[in-house]
Amino acid sequence: MSDEFKRPSFSLPVKILHWLIAIHMIALIALGWWMIDLTYFSPWYNTAPYLHKAFGVLVFLLGVALLVIRRIKAAPDALQSHTRLEKVASKLAHLILFASVITIPISGYVFTTSKGEGISMFGLFDLPAFFAVSDTVRDFAISFHIYASYGLLAIIAAHAGGALKHHFIDKDRTLRRMTW
Repeated sequence: MSDEFKRPSFSLPVKILHWLIAIHMIALIALGWWMIDLTYFSPWYNTAPYLHKAFGVLVFLLGVALLVIRRIKAAPDALQSHTRLEKVASKLAHLILFASVITIPISGYVFTTSKGEGISMFGLFDLPAFFAVSDTVRDFAISFHIYASYGLLAIIAAHAGGALKHHFIDKDRTLRRMTW
């Protein structure tokens, strides 16, 4: 039996969290780009940021859950057919993706709550502002949030491109291990 059929897939919880986070992060980036151009008279002027904040907190929680599960059950080994460069690029991309799922929502939380107001979680409860920050910290958090999101798009494109390359060109199980 060839190497690619001996390797296990990711666990179902990891697959579910991966796709939920991916969909939410891409949607949040699109929503963020769209909402910055809204005018005060737009009916979405208040709703879009409200949704962006609540779903950002949700992404953070999903990311933490994924990190915990990945600590308990490690990812399957890379296929032996993968080159050393592919393995290093994959490790680096995953490290950046995990860091982004944690740091981008934290930066959003920092600048959103910088004046002491909490974040409404879909009207169910408010996530409180745990600390007030200076204008300098707030401004840094805003810049980080914006530029890290742009960088995240590049990493998402590379990650998806690598998976599609493995599926359509190399014809290996790389992508299938993260799908059903």
